[in-house]
Amino acid sequence: MKSKLNFSGLILLLLLSACRKEEFQKEGDFFYLNNVGAVMPVWVKGNTDSGKFIILLHGGPEGGSSQYYSIFPSHKKIEEHFAIVYWDQRMCGMSQGNPSMSDATLAQFTDDLDKLISLINFRYNTPQLYLMGHSWGGALGTNYLLEHQNKISGWIEIDGGHSWTTANAISRDSMMVYAEKKIMTNTDKDYWQFALDWYNNHTVVGINDNAHYSFVGQANGYDFNPESDSLQIPFTDLLFFSPISTAYFFVPYKFSFLNNGLDLQDQIHKITIPALICWGRHDRVFPVAIANDTYNRLGTADGDKYLHIFEISAHSPNYEQPVEFANEVIEFVNRY
Repeated sequence: MKSKLNFSGLILLLLLSACRKEEFQKEGDFFYLNNVGAVMPVWVKGNTDSGKFIILLHGGPEGGSSQYYSIFPSHKKIEEHFAIVYWDQRMCGMSQGNPSMSDATLAQFTDDLDKLISLINFRYNTPQLYLMGHSWGGALGTNYLLEHQNKISGWIEIDGGHSWTTANAISRDSMMVYAEKKIMTNTDKDYWQFALDWYNNHTVVGINDNAHYSFVGQANGYDFNPESDSLQIPFTDLLFFSPISTAYFFVPYKFSFLNNGLDLQDQIHKITIPALICWGRHDRVFPVAIANDTYNRLGTADGDKYLHIFEISAHSPNYEQPVEFANEVIEFVNRY
């Protein structure tokens, strides 16, 4: 989603964000990963003495950032037990440098992750590492594990986008059914008739079809639980006192490498390490059918793979059901 700020509001935010930014990072270690033109911020928070580090792979990639995950109640609870590595990927969030668009490829993102893992191992004496990928991060994590799973102790996927092309096809069909029901009940009939007409004229939904994602948002396909504890998150702290500041609203990059689709589902069987698949029942971006198929396809032994469906969540159970999500992750990481 894009947000617009008027000029006076922008000046106010810039002034406020300059005041106490350092206070946001009073916990943990903050440093940078430099690789192929990108200077990527890394923030390690939580219980580093545990010897277990969870590397967060944020969503996006366009407009994504790890920073806002750091204030989720679920992640704060996990940090009591383990360390979490918050990393902004190249051309995302507060990443800096002068990277080339020619390097904005899945292969380069994957190489960046491998360099990050080497850096974490060097700085923290080779801890146990776990990957946790949300949305687009599920695609990046899956692709990494296809070649480097020997470096990782466990894989946690949250409504992951490793099967984006298939997911969009399923999502399109479900949205058409949803629109038809709304029209039949005369609920926002004109809007949903417009949506249905759009889908009838778009037999294939692309990754950059913003209209589709707008319809998904109107159908509560991103956020479903209106009583989530995470609604109390002080997002003003994120904007005013964190490194993300107002730059989050101005994303200059458009990642064309996703335009032709992305589908790694047929390779999932190659992943054999312990895995926890977390999915929101009401996700209309990557529908829950993807979760079930992923669990079945994983090459991981049955006793080491787990599927947890969050019944009152959509695309982000780590946000919508923080306590339940944190408990699942803590139990999984402790087991391995």
